[in-house]
Amino acid sequence: MKFLYFFYFIPLFLFGEVKILKPLPFKIGESFSLKIYIIGQYVGLFQMQITNNANANQPVTSSQLFTRPELRSLYDMYDSDITIFDKATILPIYHERTIKEGQWEDHLKLTFLHPEKTCFYYSRKRNYKELKLNGTNPIMDYNTLLLYFRALDYNSINPEEKINVSYRHRETIYNSSFTYERVLVTYKKQKVKAIRVKEEKGLGIYFTMLDDENRTPFEIRIAAFYIVGFRFVDLYVLLDNFYPGNESI
Repeated sequence: MKFLYFFYFIPLFLFGEVKILKPLPFKIGESFSLKIYIIGQYVGLFQMQITNNANANQPVTSSQLFTRPELRSLYDMYDSDITIFDKATILPIYHERTIKEGQWEDHLKLTFLHPEKTCFYYSRKRNYKELKLNGTNPIMDYNTLLLYFRALDYNSINPEEKINVSYRHRETIYNSSFTYERVLVTYKKQKVKAIRVKEEKGLGIYFTMLDDENRTPFEIRIAAFYIVGFRFVDLYVLLDNFYPGNESI
């Protein structure tokens, strides 16, 4: 099957002139959780871990997004996914996602052909019929988009310079531009330095990370996030806990 071929496809280039830090700020063994707020109400958790795929010798992110137990009778959401990504470019190689949002359930598989700025999308709801999605840049999923912004060398980027990316949400590819700014945030009751990237269009993503050795994820806001049954909602995610990894990627 086509997606098994791309499972082992390793992209060998960096797109654009944006530099990636070496060594990377995140490591194998890292895990963190973020509290999810929708329209200002605390509704659940997002958890993410970084491990290693021994067979492909590539790092893997796995994540889960779920509602608080006391709210599941109102709306039961449990999404989980894995992404195998290339350690040199932070671009995804293979992505798989299981979705349960209310009455909606699905299973997705995606493979990526980065030189052609293409990904192939397979959904159980579509009987795994191949859907080809194209971008203007190499396409990322949410996990690698998060890691990519953490990995950038912002000292080499002008704050007015546009960081061009393409990412997938559902069956839509957003070709978007981000800029960044250096800010102060309150973390553990202290003001600390942070970096915030802001999307100009697309879903209106704001992502803030601490300007520390781990580029610790601190805050995510998506102004127009789609959840089955709710259409577009104001999604706000805030750091709950963070455990750094111990093995360089």
